[in-house]
Amino acid sequence: MNSKKIIFEIGTEKFPAVLNETKTAGIIYSHLPIKSSVRLWGKEIYFSVSVNIPLEDGKEIVEIGDIAYWPDGPAICIFFGPTPISKENEIRPYSKVCVIGSIDKDYISELNKIKNGQQINMKPLTNGGD
Repeated sequence: MNSKKIIFEIGTEKFPAVLNETKTAGIIYSHLPIKSSVRLWGKEIYFSVSVNIPLEDGKEIVEIGDIAYWPDGPAICIFFGPTPISKENEIRPYSKVCVIGSIDKDYISELNKIKNGQQINMKPLTNGGD
């Protein structure tokens, strides 16, 4: 398996992640680096991307640490807890998303420090660390 390692840089914080083997993840990876501005929606970070991809294997509920492509944005979403429409312990996106990977679980709590409007850079993680 040749998983694609990436890193999100937000301010001085760095969040390593791995993309899965979906078509959508491959298309997103081919468009890296992507720079945008962070938006927050509950415990979800999302940011606009200029990539339009049809929904692949849409999910209504995701897991903590999931990275997803949201075609309605279009945007990339990073889920680290409940959203405003979550019920009980679920994590519910605004509408269906395609899960494209996951952020390193050791960094989840650090996502709480991120603020609306911060610049985000999503890029491939090279062998040198970044």
